[in-house]
Amino acid sequence: MFFKANTYLNLFISFLFYILSLKNIISHDCISMDVAKEIFENNSESYISKLNDNLTLEEAYCGQEKLNYLIKKKYNDPVGYKVGFTGKQLQKRFKIKAPATGILYEHMFIDDNSTIEHDFAYRTFIEPDLLVIVKSSNIMNAKSELEILDNLISIHPFLELPSLPFKKETNVTGNMLVAANMLATKMIMGKGIEIKSSREFLIKLANIKTIFSSQKEGIIQEAMTSNLMGNPINVVFWLIKDFNKRGIKLKKGDRISLGSVGKLYPLSKNTSYSYKFSGFDDTIIRVNTK
Repeated sequence: MFFKANTYLNLFISFLFYILSLKNIISHDCISMDVAKEIFENNSESYISKLNDNLTLEEAYCGQEKLNYLIKKKYNDPVGYKVGFTGKQLQKRFKIKAPATGILYEHMFIDDNSTIEHDFAYRTFIEPDLLVIVKSSNIMNAKSELEILDNLISIHPFLELPSLPFKKETNVTGNMLVAANMLATKMIMGKGIEIKSSREFLIKLANIKTIFSSQKEGIIQEAMTSNLMGNPINVVFWLIKDFNKRGIKLKKGDRISLGSVGKLYPLSKNTSYSYKFSGFDDTIIRVNTK
């Protein structure tokens, strides 16, 4: 009799675990693969129509996984991560309270001073950013700014050419952009500046004056790197904490885009853009449109 009762108890417990796991799967359900395909197949004439502004952050990251599955299936060339919404202006614009991440791929990078069609995707923009390269996975254990600097190789001026593949009248939220892999589309990485693990270098990083210009308009934006959470290294600090919670590990060679130093601008036709770190090696990068 005891054996029989014990067997029933085990069956009940197994059934209970099944119900709980089923509930967990449902609660973590997100966008369909059809929606992920719509995002993946972005071109100059197509836009995303099936994402809604009620998407939660959990659902957005779940959807991003599906999109990145499709990207990796075709290209299989991930090279790092993108941190977005690190500036207050973009957080306010897209109604999101904290930074968020996406994945960068090698095929997205174009050479410095390249020429690209201004309508290579739907609603293209240009955004002045910063990028750093990881020296060691030991960065995941960093407890201070200097320990982070000790585990980075270089910092680069970085231009993103994202596509905002929604109709202009769409109410676009930050969570929708997370689902779209943070709009990672095309980008240019400039020459690297060697990072030094010193308090002096840390202070310099927060006081780089960035200058973004175009052939048509002259200087479009002057912005300080302190716009990135007070210091670009604070963005890396945030990323380490976030990834440690999510079980993601940075590794040697990973490229980390630290976010926009200012605003996002529509990409104009037939012009040349330049972006530089003024007074900090004066490294400059360019991109041309046609």
